Amino acid sequence: MNIKKLNFKTLAWAIVRALLIGFSACGDDDTPPPTTTTPNKTLNKKTLTNNKEWYNQGGTIGHSFKTGGQYGGSGQWRWVNNSDTMEIKMTASGNFAKWKFNWNTDTEMECEWIGNGPAELFKSTEW
Repeated sequence: MNIKKLNFKTLAWAIVRALLIGFSACGDDDTPPPTTTTPNKTLNKKTLTNNKEWYNQGGTIGHSFKTGGQYGGSGQWRWVNNSDTMEIKMTASGNFAKWKFNWNTDTEMECEWIGNGPAELFKSTEW
């Protein structure tokens, strides 16, 4: 038997065992995960629609809420039964579309066009 082959096999097995022992030592420990202090995100209808402009990422959708129910230049917005759902008419001659609003802060909000995809993040400045 060749000594070099024997030493290589022994070295290879030693490395494999060391790696297995090292990985098994990386298991779960009893340290609790860190806690975050993220504030609760709730829907505040007044700050959402008080003469606010909202933009999705890339600016492909922009909401322009004016007090009194005006949307953009000639459209309208109105809450549906005082819920989290709003009907938005983008132009005076357009049809109403329903949007669900999940939460908002002074600078961010999340909503979705009902029936047209997942909820999306909007910010008060273009991004």
